[in-house]
Amino acid sequence: MTGVKLELFIEFGVILISPVIYHAYLLKYKKIPRDIVFKDLKIYLFLYGLIAMTSLFLLLR
Repeated sequence: MTGVKLELFIEFGVILISPVIYHAYLLKYKKIPRDIVFKDLKIYLFLYGLIAMTSLFLLLR
């Protein structure tokens, strides 16, 4: 079962880090205004916080 948990951890890690990398790309190469990029990142940070709290609850339960 450990292999399955490790695989899920890696898959979810890639899924969660991809929006951050995409917004860094937009900021650097596409020259999107910073306020638009940071507004989207604030939304993602809120969602990451919810995921972290849920994960901690499940791990410490």
